[in-house]
Amino acid sequence: MADSAAKKASKGLPKRKLASLRKSLEAEQIQLEGQVKQLEADFLDESWKARSDDDAESGSATFERERMMSLAQNAKALLAGIKHALERMDDGTYGRCATCGEVINEDRLEALPAAVDCLDCRRKAERSAR
Repeated sequence: MADSAAKKASKGLPKRKLASLRKSLEAEQIQLEGQVKQLEADFLDESWKARSDDDAESGSATFERERMMSLAQNAKALLAGIKHALERMDDGTYGRCATCGEVINEDRLEALPAAVDCLDCRRKAERSAR
């Protein structure tokens, strides 16, 4: 079964390119997991409370904590996209547009390995979102 999935995936992309993209995605996944872990640990660190009773400093600390949580949420969203791309590699659907089913351009995948749609479908989706 995994063999047929690999054959499907290789029809759209050369095996070397697919392996290179997988390696990039896995490296980015490790990096993002580390960032999320660090950001969440920093967010939970309450040593900022002991720094000062000054309202301005307290406001700055609150802003910084909110910024860290926002960064963690963004990293988690990127991580979900990477995991989804790796799953598509495993099931043989990676490199095909989720909307129209056409092959996604290699340059697009190189620039954005977690892309799920071709450039035409992405443009249409962005236009309709306006």
